[in-house]
Amino acid sequence: MEKTDKKTPPPYVTYKSFSNFINELREHGMPTHITRTILPGSNSGKATMAASLRSLGLINGDDEPTAMLEKLTTPDIDYSKTLNEIIISHYDFLSDPEFDIKNTTTEKVVERIKGAGASGSTITKCMSFLISACDEAGIEVSKYVKAPAPVRTAGNGKRKSKTKAADQQIGQADAASTTELTDQIPENMERITVPLRGMEDGVIYFPAELEPGEAKKAVRMAVFILNEFYGLEDE
Repeated sequence: MEKTDKKTPPPYVTYKSFSNFINELREHGMPTHITRTILPGSNSGKATMAASLRSLGLINGDDEPTAMLEKLTTPDIDYSKTLNEIIISHYDFLSDPEFDIKNTTTEKVVERIKGAGASGSTITKCMSFLISACDEAGIEVSKYVKAPAPVRTAGNGKRKSKTKAADQQIGQADAASTTELTDQIPENMERITVPLRGMEDGVIYFPAELEPGEAKKAVRMAVFILNEFYGLEDE
């Protein structure tokens, strides 16, 4: 059977986290390997950063920095100009003569992002990174291109509300769904995608860089809230 290579999605780390990490390397120098111990954030944040660096050709499969990462982190090299070179070379559709990012819409960029290997809620992250990176790199982006809001999926069946606070949360979520959300994920938060068979991905937000003990407490609280919100009973 013929083996097909799975596409690596475009970068989906927040651009601020990416920029901060590059600045750290510019300030303190380049190590021989870009391993998890020097990557910022929690375990999921480290994995996202590593995947994004690979997607941009900045580290190889052995976690070694490439020549382009060396160039990007050299203090006396023009950061914006080098970033421009990286973005243009790693987003094929930006060089497509039939595609003009200066005069297009969100939907058309989303089509290209999907074609590059992104899916589900990752698309929003990819779009946020691309828009911010283009701005930093001096690449003009159409004013009609925004990072789309993550898709909200209504739960199946009747929902049992236990408290007034839960009802208020529902109302706030419904109100938010009527406005266009274009902001990036807050820098002090991380979003965990929960695959749901037959539906759009679910999403859970946690404060970034939690210690192991704090992470356990956050997970327990999330389970408690979901049980209360949907009227579930622990087995």
